[in-house]
Amino acid sequence: MAWISLIDERLVQQNNEYNTVMRDKLTLPVIFIVIILCFVFVLGYFMSSSKGFVTIMKPKIKRKEHLEQSTWLKNTQDLSFTHEIVPLPIANKSWRILWYNCPSYLVSAVKNFEQAKCKNVLSKCILSTNIKQLDVSDIVIFTHAYLPRSPPKKLESQIWCFNTMENKAFTHHPSDDWKDKFEWIMSYRRDADIVRPYGKIIRRTQKIYKNYTTVIEHKSKFSVWMSSHCPVPSRRKAYIEELQKYIEVDTFGTCGKKMCGTRTPLITDCLKNLSIEYKFYFSFENNICRDYTTEKLFNLYTHDLNIIPVVNGPREAAEYLPKETFLSAMNFSSPKDLAETLKTIGSNESLYLEYLNKKDDYFALDQTTMFRDAMCDTCKMMEQLNGRKPHTKANFFDTYFKNDC
Repeated sequence: MAWISLIDERLVQQNNEYNTVMRDKLTLPVIFIVIILCFVFVLGYFMSSSKGFVTIMKPKIKRKEHLEQSTWLKNTQDLSFTHEIVPLPIANKSWRILWYNCPSYLVSAVKNFEQAKCKNVLSKCILSTNIKQLDVSDIVIFTHAYLPRSPPKKLESQIWCFNTMENKAFTHHPSDDWKDKFEWIMSYRRDADIVRPYGKIIRRTQKIYKNYTTVIEHKSKFSVWMSSHCPVPSRRKAYIEELQKYIEVDTFGTCGKKMCGTRTPLITDCLKNLSIEYKFYFSFENNICRDYTTEKLFNLYTHDLNIIPVVNGPREAAEYLPKETFLSAMNFSSPKDLAETLKTIGSNESLYLEYLNKKDDYFALDQTTMFRDAMCDTCKMMEQLNGRKPHTKANFFDTYFKNDC
């Protein structure tokens, strides 16, 4: 019977070897399936989270295209096509924007900010002028003429913004203590981080109709210029005086011979009345700088005044002002040449009305709307950053005004 026991032992040994082989063959597939299930579970968790992630393609934007984009895209202008994993904007996130030492003329705009009119803004932006809220603010905006002598304490997470609506000649130069404090610049210039122009020309969706015969009948005078600052870089007074050798130009304000109310950036009854009597209005700026066009020009469109503007620059004004609605002194070789063209247009009723008709196809958004849009863009930029910190601008003032006033 010994041979039977030997056979039983042999069968048991073979069975154990078979089980070991089968276990080894099944172990790897089971581990692989477990890994797949874990991966699906984790992926499902992040896909359902409100703080999901997305891969964004960031194109390099050419200058002309860059100017037409919303301001929140401007951080991509110096990047090649790269993949970057960034958090999606979080709905209902609140950003606090503090206007530090807010200018009096902006207080009402800050208090009456209507975020409901912002387009495509998911988060909430809270504006304040209370400097006691400095330590709880995400963005702090300092206006050039209202900077304290030295910077207050800055939180590491804060973004500071330098605000100026003036060109270089009239912007207060901050001390060296401020030169490396700002991440953003707010300005009328289209290359600013936050663009806040004095106005924006929009084509009307519906044509307006006027009795142009009556309009012409009231035009008893030729041209007018209003100014209260005389010695300025653009030397506009000297240009006007040269024009007066060839055409009639009545001058108002401290730089002129007549007075007409007090100086204000707002529309006045004086300007309204002058626009009825005169054919041309000289909207000459104190400096000829890139994108520098102020309310002197935009008021004529905002309030639909029946007068043709003449500007002294800048050269790129035709990029944001509709052609054949204004004339630019920069397109003429001399004041005499400009005067001759104005006489031709002013003495030809049909030609003059062509300009006026064309101008009536457009209107301008006012400064209150421009302020709101700038704040809306600020909210969008914060959403896009979503907690990340933009780079501080080294020696920001000299860099920003390096190649242009």
